Amino acid sequence: MRRMWWAVGGGFAAVALTVGGWLVAADKGYPFADARACEGSDVPLEVELDVVGLPMPTGARDIHYVTHPTVGSGDVELAVAFRSTAKAMRAYLEQNKIVTSGFTHLADGRFLTGDVGTPPAYLGLCGGVPPIHAPAVLVEQQRADFGGDPETVDIALQTNPGDISTLRPTTEVLLTVTRTPGT
Repeated sequence: MRRMWWAVGGGFAAVALTVGGWLVAADKGYPFADARACEGSDVPLEVELDVVGLPMPTGARDIHYVTHPTVGSGDVELAVAFRSTAKAMRAYLEQNKIVTSGFTHLADGRFLTGDVGTPPAYLGLCGGVPPIHAPAVLVEQQRADFGGDPETVDIALQTNPGDISTLRPTTEVLLTVTRTPGT
């Protein structure tokens, strides 16, 4: 009988801790009780990533995001900032067909270089996300979304100071998906 009381008491304590943790996260005002979500996000990150057909890169960290899935033409559907490795981002760009397989130089004229990416505060990103200053590259792709409407995917990445054609070993990344005007 005593063991049963301990089991019941232990189960109650576990439930109380779980609910308490959820309430603490909810009390901080995070949408969806997700500390990565910035104010104004309409859907969880994983849901919006599925909608735009882009997963997060392997090993991404320090993630902050804003989602607006029902925006008008020319508006940002998704803005997500994170840190990643050069190796993971090269693989990500190729696997998701953002750039062609086998590319060797990011600064070969196909992409914008310098201070790139929209300022994080303008996008509504939170968490002290830094702007992506030069040297950096903006990889842009025009594509159709799942419904066939045009959208633009922009990925701003930091590059090496001595060689702007290669990514820093650890790079700040800003990925945005925007409805292309005319939709």
